[in-house]
Amino acid sequence: MPRIRQITPGVTQLKRKKRVAAYARVSEECEVLLHSLSAQVSYYSTLIQKNPEWEYAGVYVDQGITGTSTVHRDGFNRLVADCDAGKIDMVLVKSISRFARDTVDCLNTTRHLKDLGIAVYFEREKINSLSEDGELMLTLLASFAQEESRSISENIKWATRKRFEQGIPNGHKAPYGYEWDGEMFRIIPEQGEVVKEIYRRYLAGESAYGIAKTLAERGVTGQMGMPIEQTTIKEILSSQSYTGTMVLQKNFFTEGHIRRRNKGELPMYLVDEMFEPLVSEEDYQKALEIRQQRAEQFPNNQDNLTAFSGKVKCGYCGCGVSRRTSGGRKRWVCNTRERKGMKQCECRPIWETELTAAAETVLGGSFDESAFSKEIQQVTLYSDRIEFSLLNGNRKSIIRQFSGRRGQNAFTNKVWCGSCGCKCERDNYGKKKRKIWCCSQPRTQCQMKRLPESELLEAAESLLGENFQAKVSADIDRVIISDTQIGFEYKDGTVKTWQRK
Repeated sequence: MPRIRQITPGVTQLKRKKRVAAYARVSEECEVLLHSLSAQVSYYSTLIQKNPEWEYAGVYVDQGITGTSTVHRDGFNRLVADCDAGKIDMVLVKSISRFARDTVDCLNTTRHLKDLGIAVYFEREKINSLSEDGELMLTLLASFAQEESRSISENIKWATRKRFEQGIPNGHKAPYGYEWDGEMFRIIPEQGEVVKEIYRRYLAGESAYGIAKTLAERGVTGQMGMPIEQTTIKEILSSQSYTGTMVLQKNFFTEGHIRRRNKGELPMYLVDEMFEPLVSEEDYQKALEIRQQRAEQFPNNQDNLTAFSGKVKCGYCGCGVSRRTSGGRKRWVCNTRERKGMKQCECRPIWETELTAAAETVLGGSFDESAFSKEIQQVTLYSDRIEFSLLNGNRKSIIRQFSGRRGQNAFTNKVWCGSCGCKCERDNYGKKKRKIWCCSQPRTQCQMKRLPESELLEAAESLLGENFQAKVSADIDRVIISDTQIGFEYKDGTVKTWQRK
């Protein structure tokens, strides 16, 4: 009798879509290049979403930032961080020069992503970093891109210095009190009187702080419409332009694109009759002497200097980060944020204890100021992470912890109702006083289903990964709640959703 065997059909595994992201960059913020950047974002968004085998993972953007370094490229660093978090399977980029103009940065990043199994595809060169000959071709072409960048930079520097030798300024940006008329800098009468008043009062014995305070009380503003600050007063008092003489090449850029004050490394040029004079040479020199005398009389307290002093920079505005005392504890605050407010810079202050702990992690042991000074070139502070640039060329990133005010969390002022568009509030519900988020409108006007905070935290952790509170604070613009889902809207326009229980 024949043997009969039954074949049970197996369960077909659905193939997961490849999560694809793109990276775009322009090095200048001019209108033409910004239009090009917008076109790139639109092109990649459409390209990825049209492919049925791909899942859109976002377009990461840097504008007005050079490709010779990755230190200040926030979009690029977020892309790498999301790759590390397992959110991306493939990266598209227009060309090698858009990705990085430094050969070491390009190879280190692509090798790092290759170790994670993530391909980087360069469209112009038709190179896939995971292919057999990908790294060889990438090394050669990245070297060409770096050399091209260096050659362009040297040509620009040469042309600029030739113009300086001829007494031609590099642009016609007018200092406070002046405007360019096509031939020379002419006095703006109202602002010119303010400059004369500043010199007159300073020579009479008033401090820069006192002058700035008085002008602010009168409603006097600077070029950007903001109150004139103490730093602006000092800049006016130290600028030789107000005597009618322009100084060319006062500053220069190092190989690492760091702006430095020219202290004799390069020649400087004095061009007379470029400005209508506002003060005499004699008053200008007297002001310099007074500033020098006060600096000698009230020197900086060297006891307040630490290994971090002068090395911590803001990753958003590029400004310095200063040490301050709050409630007996030391913290580091972006100077722009401190002077002009949160709207001008989103970088969160950081406690020195957290900064020190991050440095210990990078150095691999207890904090040693001598070792820190020898190994760390710069510390770049972001709201969600701390980046250490080492003197050997490597970079290490440490995720920051969220530290909001008492009674607040990372979602405060960011949660909105998807039904009526009003802001949602955090409240207690039931006898057990469970934390919930609900629409601020009365239930008679909006019946949106209340959201337990435990589910909101679960959704954030699932979509954003480890240390999600810091990421919500730094990267998320709004959280939209509806009866069926929770939407996390990124500041770059990307949206991620969670289906409610």
